Amino acid sequence: MLKWGLRILGVFVLLNVLGAIGTYVVIDRSIVEMFGGRTPVIALEPSDETPERYVLANVRVLEPGSERFSEPMDVVVEAGLIAAMGPNMAQRAGAPVMDGEGRYLMPGLTDSHVHLWNSQNDLALYLAHGVTQIREMHGQPHHLDWRDQISAGELLGPDLYVVAAQIATYDFAEGLWQSWTSKRNVARTDEAADQIVRDLAAEGYDAVKASSYLSLSGYQAVSAASEAVGIPLVGHVPVAARLDDLWASNQSEVAHVEELIKGLDRDFGGYGVSNAGEYLDYVMERREEIAQSMIDNEIVLASTLALVSSFAQQKTDTEDALATAPVGLVNPGVAEGRAMGWLPDVNIYSVPQQYRSEGWRDRYQTYWTTYAEAQQLMFEAVLAAGVPMVAGTDANVPVMAPGYSMHQELEALVYAGMTPAQALESATATPARFMDWNTGRVLPGFRANLVLLNANPLEDIRNTRAVEAVVMHGEVLMREELDAMLDAVEAANDAARNTPLDPAWTQTAAQ
Repeated sequence: MLKWGLRILGVFVLLNVLGAIGTYVVIDRSIVEMFGGRTPVIALEPSDETPERYVLANVRVLEPGSERFSEPMDVVVEAGLIAAMGPNMAQRAGAPVMDGEGRYLMPGLTDSHVHLWNSQNDLALYLAHGVTQIREMHGQPHHLDWRDQISAGELLGPDLYVVAAQIATYDFAEGLWQSWTSKRNVARTDEAADQIVRDLAAEGYDAVKASSYLSLSGYQAVSAASEAVGIPLVGHVPVAARLDDLWASNQSEVAHVEELIKGLDRDFGGYGVSNAGEYLDYVMERREEIAQSMIDNEIVLASTLALVSSFAQQKTDTEDALATAPVGLVNPGVAEGRAMGWLPDVNIYSVPQQYRSEGWRDRYQTYWTTYAEAQQLMFEAVLAAGVPMVAGTDANVPVMAPGYSMHQELEALVYAGMTPAQALESATATPARFMDWNTGRVLPGFRANLVLLNANPLEDIRNTRAVEAVVMHGEVLMREELDAMLDAVEAANDAARNTPLDPAWTQTAAQ
């Protein structure tokens, strides 16, 4: 009897172990798919058709400072770098000539806040929209691989600056879940936070990221460790922290203008529909002080204005908000999943049905319109103070489509008060300095990461959409090739799609 009992117990244990393993495999596969892993990967191989040395002739070059384009000149590209530039270079360069016909040549754009997740096809979307550098803000080991492959010329895509996945504080059970499903770096103790920073630096990440969900002592430990090992600390201001804690930290970049708004909200004691006006008055009172503190502490600010401006509409009129973006280009795993979901039934910003009581629409409109107004007030102050700003979109969160959203962000920056020249600087030279890249200027010795436009963006910032060609590490990608990349991504998305899209959500124009 004992033997039979042990056998039954053994079978029972085995079945439970197998069940647990099966459950793990199913959930893990779902997580991979939710972040874009089920979509077929398109071919993204650099071409050898572009000559090693060639001339871009008769192009108007965006001059340092981004305030004017030159008279037509010739730009010599050699081995992926700008070798020389000036009038009549084509005649003596002894190299093939590509006539720019008076078009506008500027540095390739940088999106300083993106989320690639598992969607390698997004690399094509960035290039097709003139974005030649991106900063990944939730980096994983495969992003380091993509970065190195692109740098080595083995993979075609924008240059990558990889910020490690955010460091957060959770209790044991939630920490296990968050590290698995959201791929966050979970630090349950200050000692663990210190070690995580050291490990991430050793693994080759370009920066570490503070989470909104990092404890105050954990934040201080991360700050101290990042300073000790010499790796930048960027990202959010933790909910547990005040703005004074930010000034006391080693953090060199704040990932959204809205982080300053959230910090002021905590100092204010929390605003709502009833005291929205008082909160805006409070922002007005403190915004110059906050801007000066950013200057004093040499903190760079990422924008994400377009995203925040979309909140009120996404909260209450999700389907209308989706019509502002080319949803057909977004990896369907991301759009359909619940982690960063876009579609109406999973949209992460849409107000859940249980909160739609009488008058809900007016309440949410008031709250989120106030939020956007507060952001505008703060943006005006940091702009006037001269806080260095880098254009970022938070791409892959709704409704920020990779690549496409960069142009929306530039337009939002100009609408908010920047000149077109300032907006272009925030997407070219300023992020290049912050990330220590040899890009962001069209000058001899700089990397040939360039975009050729059919219209002048200084006259109308919307002209950044008029992409005729992109130069990536010296390789020229003409409009026809860029369109083919867009078509390939859309076809791969269609092959992986589970939910049909409303035609209103499927804009695909790159321009």
